[in-house]
Amino acid sequence: MKAFASCCALALAACLLAACAILPGTAQPTWEELLAEVNAEHQSIRRGEIDPTPYLRTSITEEEGLKVWDYVRAQGEDFDPDRQLTRAEAEEDVAWLFDALYYSYAFYDYLGGPAVFDAAESAVLQELEGKDSLTARELQDLLIGHLGFIKDGHFNINGVQTACRKAPFFFRQVAFVKTEDGWRTVGGRTVESVDGHEDLDELFKRSISRQGDLVYYPVLLEDVAFDMQSEFQQHACSEKLTVRYADGSSQTLTAEPWSVYVSDLPDGERTELRQSDGVPVFQFNNFVSTWRRALMDGANALADAPAGILDLRSNTGGMEDMADSWLLRYSGQTVPSNGLRSFVINGQTAGLAGYTVPDGWVENDRVLIVLTGKRTASCAEIFLERTANLENVLVIGENTSGAMMSNACRMQLPRSGCQVTMTVDSVHQPSADSRYEELRGYEPDIWVPAAEAEELAVKLMENLGASAAPQGQP
Repeated sequence: MKAFASCCALALAACLLAACAILPGTAQPTWEELLAEVNAEHQSIRRGEIDPTPYLRTSITEEEGLKVWDYVRAQGEDFDPDRQLTRAEAEEDVAWLFDALYYSYAFYDYLGGPAVFDAAESAVLQELEGKDSLTARELQDLLIGHLGFIKDGHFNINGVQTACRKAPFFFRQVAFVKTEDGWRTVGGRTVESVDGHEDLDELFKRSISRQGDLVYYPVLLEDVAFDMQSEFQQHACSEKLTVRYADGSSQTLTAEPWSVYVSDLPDGERTELRQSDGVPVFQFNNFVSTWRRALMDGANALADAPAGILDLRSNTGGMEDMADSWLLRYSGQTVPSNGLRSFVINGQTAGLAGYTVPDGWVENDRVLIVLTGKRTASCAEIFLERTANLENVLVIGENTSGAMMSNACRMQLPRSGCQVTMTVDSVHQPSADSRYEELRGYEPDIWVPAAEAEELAVKLMENLGASAAPQGQP
């Protein structure tokens, strides 16, 4: 392992000595200045007082909450979308689902309780009155159509979400820089305004040019349906941006199309440790306890390097204790969470390590770059929440999935075979000053398209003169 680390350090040093083109008009910070700026942003996030009361189950008793297992255990054959159902069979499934929601769904009372869910059930049953029969897919679509108020990143029926997620659209025709007086292009034109967008600091996101320079680009978030098909298709932004300059000229910018980025590992491989221009990159797509040895080996590899990249762009989550274990192995300390997981029946805090240690800052003399995409979800997002308390972490990529507050428990409707995923026992609440929102996800420190994140991260390191020695050492 020491030999591997030495090779990485030598290769990284050689890579960083290479001359790189710098865009004209961009005053670049040093690597140390960028880290200091991002560290300060992360340190401003505090756990604070998090009140679980709004999420408590008030409609049922703790004893009634045990009925959840009657529904979780109901698993049958695979879903057949063409299965024919009588109206009576469909009504039976509707009653079963809304009973399951009442006894099982962690967000039931938070989302309005019986008043809201009973109204949705009545609306579904009313639509069924005009049907003698229907397919299982038609029942699925009917249920989805009346459950749009469930804005929960895990909740789905047969993989179809009840609410859209926020996907990023990048406008990279022109690079911008921030000055004391506002915004200008790298070519020197001062931005007067952007039609329809008063808050330019919100519109322009810290990014990396294709040459590897730190710049800013406009980024807009728009709704995209996630139904196991739509997210893989090319989506166009509904808006063009008209930028007006101080010299009286204007320019119309068009966003690049977006589709979800997926990077599967080779068949049979649980993890991958590779190098990108001498920088070690470790990828795994699930926090699975049976992969513990492989995951810990990856943590060791990055910990032995002065700078390393953790690729979570296709990591869809897993076991939360594995996130704690990975960070403990990498940093040598338990990294506290800025959020809180509590049980909705009694409000008690989960006993995982990240919640039981006091909020605080964990020093780290290495650099950990974490790559993110719209498939970075659930436990991977909780991992990101913890890294905000770890020194010298840079998150580069897209905003994450937005599926952190809940978890996944699967049930199956008895007649149609519709498979329903919902959270049943606990809620993970982000801190009030967190950069997280359900369905939007976590915002990265540096916004780039997920497919280009690894390449651009390495180019940025080269251009900003990232030291081959650990941070704080000569």
